[in-house]
Amino acid sequence: MNETERIVTNSPSFEYVYVANQRCACGGTFATVRQELTLTPEGPLDRITARCTACGAERVFDFDIGSFFGQFERYAHFFDVDRRFKEAMEQVRAGALPDAEALLASVVDAAEGEPLFAWAHFHLGRVVLEQGRAEEAIAHLARAAAIQPLEADIHAALAHACQMAGREAEALQHAQESETLRARFEGQD
Repeated sequence: MNETERIVTNSPSFEYVYVANQRCACGGTFATVRQELTLTPEGPLDRITARCTACGAERVFDFDIGSFFGQFERYAHFFDVDRRFKEAMEQVRAGALPDAEALLASVVDAAEGEPLFAWAHFHLGRVVLEQGRAEEAIAHLARAAAIQPLEADIHAALAHACQMAGREAEALQHAQESETLRARFEGQD
C-alpha cells in the first residue's frame, strides 16, 4: 500500500491492527504515537502517525473511515471480524477447510469484514490452495503481499501457489523475495 493512499477500513480498531502489522524498512514494527481526525472533501480521514519500535522512523497512515464515521454501533465491528478470524483458524486446525474458507471469506469481505486484513487473505490463500485452487490462492496471497510487502512468509506461500499453478517465473521471483526478506530481517521476528 502506498503511504499516501487512503486505507479503507470498517472500524477504528482495525486501524491499529493494520498499523501494528506493518513492517518498517528496517524490519521493526510500528507503534501509534498520534491520531488525528480530519474532515476532507473526499470524506472523513483518520490519520495515524506511527513510530518504528526499532529505528524510530515515523510513518503516516491515512484511513478512509467513511464506512463507519458517526455510526457508533459500528465502532466495535472489528471484534466480530476478529472472532470470525479466530474461529476460521480453529477450523483450519481441525481440517474443516470449507468452513474455514467461508469464515475467512467473510473476514475479508468489503462490507462485513476488513478487506485489508492481510493475514486473513494469507490464510484464505493457503486454505484454497489446500483445496487445489492455485489460481484463486494466488489472488488472495498477492493481495496479502500488496498489503504487507515485507513479510517473508507471505512471499513464500505465494511462491508455492505460483509453482502449483505452473507459473514458474513468478514462483522463483517470490521465493527469492522471501529469502531476501528472511536474510534482511533475520533475528527480528
